[in-house]
Amino acid sequence: MDVIKFERLQDETEEELIYRICSQKDIIGTWSDVAVVINKLTGNDFGESTYRKKFQSFQKMLNANQSKFSESSEQLKEIELQKRELEREKIKFRDERNAWQKQNYIDARVEQKLDLLEEQLLSQGKVNFEKHGDVNISSNNDILVILSDFHIGQTFSSPWGDYNSDIAKRRLSRLLSEIIEIRQLYNSENCFISLQGDMLSGNIHKTIQVTNRENVIQQIKIASELISSFCYELSKHFAEVYMSSVVGNHSRIDKKEEALHDERLDDLITWGVNLSLKHIVNFHILNNNFDNGISSMEIRGKDYINVHGDMDAYSKNGVSNLCMYLGYIPYAITYGHLHTCAVDETNGIKMIRGGSLAGSGDSYTIEKRLSGKASQMVCVCNKNGVVCYYPIELN
Repeated sequence: MDVIKFERLQDETEEELIYRICSQKDIIGTWSDVAVVINKLTGNDFGESTYRKKFQSFQKMLNANQSKFSESSEQLKEIELQKRELEREKIKFRDERNAWQKQNYIDARVEQKLDLLEEQLLSQGKVNFEKHGDVNISSNNDILVILSDFHIGQTFSSPWGDYNSDIAKRRLSRLLSEIIEIRQLYNSENCFISLQGDMLSGNIHKTIQVTNRENVIQQIKIASELISSFCYELSKHFAEVYMSSVVGNHSRIDKKEEALHDERLDDLITWGVNLSLKHIVNFHILNNNFDNGISSMEIRGKDYINVHGDMDAYSKNGVSNLCMYLGYIPYAITYGHLHTCAVDETNGIKMIRGGSLAGSGDSYTIEKRLSGKASQMVCVCNKNGVVCYYPIELN
């Protein structure tokens, strides 16, 4: 028998060695041969029965507890699975934490830029619109100006009409002159301005994107500047100027079926106008909105509800639905959306619709055979309601 091939392993205890060598009896030979190998490796001088009995006792104990070892093995497997699941959750948590940190960083940058933009608008407003003295007027009537469907950014030229941002500026200047004349005629005290939505062209359809001269960001800037200048000039002719606003369908950020109800770019225009004119003491933003699509203003004790008109039809059913939704009956409802000035009444409720600063002449109005001049609606109001309607044509 060759004992040279059997060696004691590093850090191996004597009991471990005895069990390992005894386990290889069939390779070594007889129990006497096993005793020779073990004695050689341990320096002992025991007979074969010592090692044989030790090994048999261990085997008996092992067999008797086999089920426990098996159960322990299953428990170890379960623990290992739980460890792996824990590792996966740790990885998921780390990824989510990194995503949140990235989003928080982006949000912080956006807030920082908005704060900077707010500071710039406030500063620029003070430069562009100087403070003026008080306007002392006292009378029994006010003026309501419905500014609807400017569609800033839209550009077209056809036999039926022309429009671009420069034309919009000239038409607003003309409207301003007409309002001042009406104010002088009636000695009107205050001015209420209702932005009826679609102040910008947006980019909700491919055909609109093609006809836009300015992108959406430029549209917001131009519309904000034009309306700020318009309101500022009015503030020099009226004791108080109040502005309310609702959003339109053209200011959606996404297509109709995917757009969020409260995400409309018209809100940015109102925000910009407010900051630009915040230092003008007789200019005020009215925040009487049910949501960004429905606002209200009180003029000489009468309640006027303002909507764009895409969700509230200019009809008897449209008025009924809106009144039931609001839970009360207002004096009047003002609209935009349909691009032509109109006045009607249903069940004692006035329906007042503003026109469009763009007028007709674009591909949509040509294909639909819709002709009409650029117009805006101005009303003179007293405690009894509207006493005069002025659908002002601006071509």
